[in-house]
Amino acid sequence: MRCQAFTIRLDERQSLDLSRLNDFLERVQPIQVSSALVSGSAPVWSVLVFYEGETPKAKEGLEKPLPEASAKPRPTATNDALYQALREWRWQKAKAEGVPPYVIAHDAQLAAIADALPSTPEELTQIKGFGPRKTERYGEEILALVREKTK
Repeated sequence: MRCQAFTIRLDERQSLDLSRLNDFLERVQPIQVSSALVSGSAPVWSVLVFYEGETPKAKEGLEKPLPEASAKPRPTATNDALYQALREWRWQKAKAEGVPPYVIAHDAQLAAIADALPSTPEELTQIKGFGPRKTERYGEEILALVREKTK
């Protein structure tokens, strides 16, 4: 068994750190993944991945790299202000709840919201990853941002 440590910074570099972690997880056969919030002047998530070698596809070089566009889902340019506002809201919410931002919502979910422009909780539940629970918890704040940024 092998172990690899990753640091997930809680700032604008977070998506880069998460991409590195996800790329690694696709190449290996994970046995266990552990994480802990390390507090300090700049809190970070420390992630340990225990694994058994590379996947057969990675060993054979059969893994196709993802196109750059699908690696980081982005909304259309006309909704970029809403997308950025949603990211800032998510950052503040995650900080207040003491969780990584992706626990609140992934970039792809925020991009889908910025593109779909939901106006009701029911429309928000149509976004992949936003079930009744997440919509009940965060829906009003998200819908308020959508209204504010699309006036």
